[in-house]
Amino acid sequence: MSTYSRLLFIVVLSMSTLAVFRLFSGPPIPRGATAIDNIDPYELTTQSFQVSGNLLVLIDAVGSVDDRRGANGLAAYSWITHISSGETVWSMLNSPNTVLDGSLATITQDSLTLERGEYRLNFASYGQLLKHSDASFEKDQRKWKTIVHSPNNKDALRSIDGFIEYRMDDQLWDATPLGREEKREHLFEVHSPVDLTIHAIGQLGDHDEVQPVDFSRIEDVVTGQVIWQLTRDNTSWAGGALENRVFKGQRLLPPSVYRAVVTTNSTHHYDDWLGNPPYHPDGWGLRLAASQREAVRTFDPWMLQRDPIIGFTQVGDDEEHFQSFTAQDTTAIVVDALGEITGPDNGYDLARLEQQDNEGEWEVLWEMSWEGSAHAGGSRKNRKEVQFFRLPPGRYTLSYESDGSHSFENWNSSEPDYPERWGVAMFSVMDGVSTVILDDSVQ
Repeated sequence: MSTYSRLLFIVVLSMSTLAVFRLFSGPPIPRGATAIDNIDPYELTTQSFQVSGNLLVLIDAVGSVDDRRGANGLAAYSWITHISSGETVWSMLNSPNTVLDGSLATITQDSLTLERGEYRLNFASYGQLLKHSDASFEKDQRKWKTIVHSPNNKDALRSIDGFIEYRMDDQLWDATPLGREEKREHLFEVHSPVDLTIHAIGQLGDHDEVQPVDFSRIEDVVTGQVIWQLTRDNTSWAGGALENRVFKGQRLLPPSVYRAVVTTNSTHHYDDWLGNPPYHPDGWGLRLAASQREAVRTFDPWMLQRDPIIGFTQVGDDEEHFQSFTAQDTTAIVVDALGEITGPDNGYDLARLEQQDNEGEWEVLWEMSWEGSAHAGGSRKNRKEVQFFRLPPGRYTLSYESDGSHSFENWNSSEPDYPERWGVAMFSVMDGVSTVILDDSVQ
């Protein structure tokens, strides 16, 4: 082949390659635009951007229809959320300009006016069903994209690097976003009536069931009454898979002590979605806020300078402790315990509360467990459990037993956040109010 022929071949090959590249990549992204492309199946991609003033933007997007049996909607699509409020301001799912053409869902120059602020462009491609099977929409992935730009003021829209966290006004507690098999608890004391703002996102089984999967609740620990929990009746669809549910509202709390609990299972959670995530994926879990912040404080008997009625702490290897006591009247107590538990059937350093029945026999009223405890910091096997009881008049024994390793005496892995509390302590719920008399039998 002559030199001229070689050059001609290289030119033709280069032009062909460029033509193919343009065919699949589409037109260049306009200056000042925010865009998402190069998206893989089963992925959540986000891009934050800032708008400097009220601005008209145009949106071009390509997604896919979920044509699997039982699906209802799009498998791959984009939406925009306002970061400071967490609200969805635009979505392909709700836009009347979304055009369905075979397996593709397309929007061309959908218009939207955005106020000054910070926003997040999201694109999810997991599908509407909580399973990764028979997903024909995967073949469309090279066409998926979303571009947001301004036709009038290209300098008023600017992409932002990194992730901007959403935070509620007057926030009291934040347990978001939750991943695989997480459980978090928060104890708080209300001194005067408070309007508690609750923002919770979780999973409530499929649309025919009400069984909670990733859920949250708030209970009055003095009365044992559940004053709020995530249910199908009080929630709405959160976007994405039908099982995603959201609650936003308030509950009036009278003075008492409360426990907020949120938990997840092993599938479909933040950073490992099985189906499409909710519109506000980083809100997976529970957030609490109150404008009357001075009326609310974290409940921790150790921090409130309450002396324990019974305390076995800084427990070392191979120790046994017990203390019997009598409740002369119905008494509200709280037991705070730290111990070593590696799984549902593997407890090594444990606390236990027993009650004597009318026949003089001792029955276990409570024992530390994997299910009832939460991570205490450090090693995963460090577990913390806080339990409240309304003890009727009677005789009781609080005990604690440790094995031959991993204790305050000698940690064999990372110690908990409060190593000096390793053991168990029992407090009166209301400071200075106790009808408990300790027996002489103590070890």
